[in-house]
Parts: sequence; C-alpha cells; structure tokens
Amino acid sequence: MSAVRRSSFLTAALCCGALAAPFAGALSAQSAQRFSVQASGLYVGAYGDAYEGLKPGAGAEAQLRYTPSVWSFGVGGQMSSHDLNEPGFKGYKVRLTGAFFEPRRVIDVGSAQVAPYISARFAYLRQSIDLDLTDGVSSVDLKAEASGGQVNVGGGLLFRMSPRINLDLGATFGMIRFGDVEVNVPGYGQTTVSGSSGTGQNLVVRAGLAIGLGK
Repeated sequence: MSAVRRSSFLTAALCCGALAAPFAGALSAQSAQRFSVQASGLYVGAYGDAYEGLKPGAGAEAQLRYTPSVWSFGVGGQMSSHDLNEPGFKGYKVRLTGAFFEPRRVIDVGSAQVAPYISARFAYLRQSIDLDLTDGVSSVDLKAEASGGQVNVGGGLLFRMSPRINLDLGATFGMIRFGDVEVNVPGYGQTTVSGSSGTGQNLVVRAGLAIGLGK
C-alpha cells in the first residue's frame, strides 16, 4: 500500500484530528431442542478499501437460535479487535462490533455424528477507534466510527457431543459497505466526514459450542 493511500476510515479520523436442530430426530447428530444458545470464538479477516491497514483479528460471538424445521434462525452479536498495519499507529486497535441475523439449512448426509449446513448472515457492523493525537506540545483525544450493512454466505459442520451439546465449526465470506465516518472530539463536538464511506470484504471463521434449551 502506498504512503498516500490509506483506509478511508483512518484518513477521515486524521483529517478531523447455535445449535441448529432442524430434523428433530431425523438427524441424531443434532439435539431435538427447538431453542439453543451458542458461544463461539472468531477469526476475522478484513479486506478492501474500508479495511485498509487492518490486520486479521480475534473475537467472539453469541447467539440464540430457533429451529422449527430443516431451517434454523439465529440472532446475536459479534465483536473483534484488529491491530493496525500503519506507520504511527502501533498500539492502536480498531474494534468491529455489531448484531446479526443468520439463517441456516442443515443437509442430511445420513450420519448420526456430523451434520453439514449452509448459511447466510445479514449484519449491521460498526468499526471504531480511539486516537490520541499530539504535536509534541498538546494532544487531543478523538473517536472515529463508521457503520454499515454486511451480507455473508458460507457453511459449516455440526458435531454431536451429547444430545444437547454440539461443536460448531463454520466460516462465511461476504461484503460490507460503510457509511461516512463520524468523528467525535470531546469539547468540540461531532462531525461527519463526507465522502469517507468505503466498501470491503470479510472472512469470518468460527468455532464454538451450541447448547439446546428446554425439552
């Protein structure tokens, strides 16, 4: 990346100073509970203009799933933290946080221990960074944020560990478009940097446990 071309997000800041159980018995690789909760660790790779300068980061997600049929539907939240690969930004981190809706469809492969699935994810994400800028004499703290919609597709595997607990390994890849960057400087107020929106791609790899609830 050239020294002139930076992430639209960072440039704007500087300028301003589950468990799925769809077969309810047909697939014994899954539990029969209609509701489940899931917690997962994440690896998030971020690419494109909107994420210029961001390194891959680790994170986590939690979701609640409802499984009425071969389809299941999850709602939840995710977060990840990313170091910056930009001169002068060592030690700073960009946070990605948001909420998502994730439909899945399990594919019956005749196994009692494993069930593959396909999935989509529709998310609203916010990237943010806190900066402390100084000229050697005085300093100013500022917070830059940008929000956008994300659409991912992917899939994964569910491994039965007990009638109520599944191991979920999955991955999705997709696109995101952020709105213009909003910068808040304490004591000076908030401003929006017109033309600072950007697009990008992301890879999300997940490993977690899903636990069935109720009967």
